Amino acid sequence: MSDPAISDVTHLTRSAIDLAATAGEPADAISDAPAPPAAGHHYHIGAEIARGGMGAVYRATDAVFGREVAVKVLHDKYAPTSAAARRFHDEARITGQLQHPGVPPVFDLGELPGGRPFLAMKLIKGDTLDDLLKGAADRGRLVAVFEKVCEAVAYAHAHGVIHRDLKPANVMVGSYGEVQVMDWGLAKVLAGPDGGRAAADPEATSTGTVVQSLRESDGSFTQAGAVLGTPAYMPPEQALGAVDELDARSDVFGLGGLLAVVLTGKPPFVGDTAETTRMLAAKGKVADCFARLDACGADPDLVALAKRCLAPEKDDRPADAGAVAQAVATLRAAADDRARRAELDRVKAEGEAAAAEQRAAEQRKRRRVQAALGLTFTALVVAGGAFAWHQDRQAAAERGRLGRNAEAVAALLDRAAEALTAGNAAGAGAFLDAADARAAEGGAGDHAARTRRLRADLTALRTLDDVDQYRWTPVDTFPPGPKAVSARYAAALTATGANPDVVDPETAAARVAGSDGRDRRVDALDGMLG
Repeated sequence: MSDPAISDVTHLTRSAIDLAATAGEPADAISDAPAPPAAGHHYHIGAEIARGGMGAVYRATDAVFGREVAVKVLHDKYAPTSAAARRFHDEARITGQLQHPGVPPVFDLGELPGGRPFLAMKLIKGDTLDDLLKGAADRGRLVAVFEKVCEAVAYAHAHGVIHRDLKPANVMVGSYGEVQVMDWGLAKVLAGPDGGRAAADPEATSTGTVVQSLRESDGSFTQAGAVLGTPAYMPPEQALGAVDELDARSDVFGLGGLLAVVLTGKPPFVGDTAETTRMLAAKGKVADCFARLDACGADPDLVALAKRCLAPEKDDRPADAGAVAQAVATLRAAADDRARRAELDRVKAEGEAAAAEQRAAEQRKRRRVQAALGLTFTALVVAGGAFAWHQDRQAAAERGRLGRNAEAVAALLDRAAEALTAGNAAGAGAFLDAADARAAEGGAGDHAARTRRLRADLTALRTLDDVDQYRWTPVDTFPPGPKAVSARYAAALTATGANPDVVDPETAAARVAGSDGRDRRVDALDGMLG
């Protein structure tokens, strides 16, 4: 509306006031404050919520539907036949025909008993963009609000209507994020039903007209009866009163002003008075505004869009609000895409770090097992020398007592152990079978324990041979994967009690080192861990 923001007006001190006429007494008998008018039996008028150059807005209750509405009434200083009254009717008709979620719906248009017009529309509950700018609103949220404003104005442009008074006080943001462009009181239809241009505005003035301040304005409030619009957001052609030159690009300038105040906190033109502000607008003095935009730290593409919209020459601006809406949508999509890519890069980096840590943990585990094996092998070398000497003595004594048969059994077992160490399962099996045959002849001595251990080592060697065959045998033209091979190695080591994932690494290392096929088991450990 052409009224100031709700937060900037004085509310009536009394609570909701019913129609004075219903009590049969004049309104001024109730209060010294401006009294609400009688707007017909459908509406119970309450407190005034906004007041501007042409009219006042009241909170009201629609008795028919039982809902809250806003009722706007033309000031009584304007005659029912005045240009202001005609403009009031135009506002109701234009707004009522703009069927868009971003334009408040009009419910009713009527006249007071004295002939003054009123209109009833949706009561918007929320904050004006002006209110949000005064707080600590998130800039990203406000850019999203600006995009919705562009969409609503683009709809109007597509229907040949320009707003002519775009500013933060005329944008409402509801509690659920809905955005509506208010106050179409200065709207102009660019083309009539016959395709011709609309008639000139009855209140338009010449270039030299001085803006009349209604409340010692600094240029941020709409003026009625002079150069129409709000000087702080006016394009040069509007500030000059060149009504015939106004078109969709004039609204584009207003959109640029909205974007500028969202990004910098100040409108395009800032003067000490309404007239000095209008003069800045008339001359297109946007240098200070552009400097503020350059210093605001916003996305450079968004800043560049604001500057294009605020170009003093119409031909240098985007063609209409639809082009601005599309540009903002493209910029926001690019920003969202950059945010998504940054998030993907972050997740990827975290994944790579986790994988690196897992690999490091596996390397530490492998080094711990290998270190344990190394220590055990060293101990075996030292102990093995003493044990071998003792065994030689025992073997010699045994050979002396048992003769050639026992000597043959021992020799066959030695050959079996050598074959196991060399990884020759077939040879080890043959020597063990021959040793069993000689032992059965008697006089072989007690070699049962060694034979059982060699048999166990032979079984483990054959199992590892099977894993190797599986590892290099293609399945459907592809060899088995590392995980499958590792699982089989693990099962083979588990069967012999040498899997470091099942028993502690030191125990596993001792069992591997104590076997005659330890080299093959070490290879199996590497296959399982790597």
